[in-house]
Amino acid sequence: MSATVAIASPCMKVCTLDASGRYCLGCLRTTDEIALWGSLTDEVRARVIGALPERHRRLEGEPAELEPRRCSQCGTPFGCGANGPEGACWCGRYPPVAPVAGATCLCPACLAAATN
Repeated sequence: MSATVAIASPCMKVCTLDASGRYCLGCLRTTDEIALWGSLTDEVRARVIGALPERHRRLEGEPAELEPRRCSQCGTPFGCGANGPEGACWCGRYPPVAPVAGATCLCPACLAAATN
């Protein structure tokens, strides 16, 4: 049995709010999610992480559907746009990272940790 991995913040240190003042353009969390992150359970954090790729798709107006994936690092479900039109995937916003041993796709939190 593997140890439980706490779900890290998806913060990528690009802390700028969108025009509505509701979403961070870096991590795509709402201001409430950012403020409450430290007190959220991992179950709630996982739901937030899973919603981030779809938020990116919606905010960018991308028509491509996201393919369901699980993070190879922490197991959190999320959506992947890699098979959609160029630039459709949320992960393209992150700087390139060195490959993580044994990893395929990473969720926003694990990718943010790998870039920091």
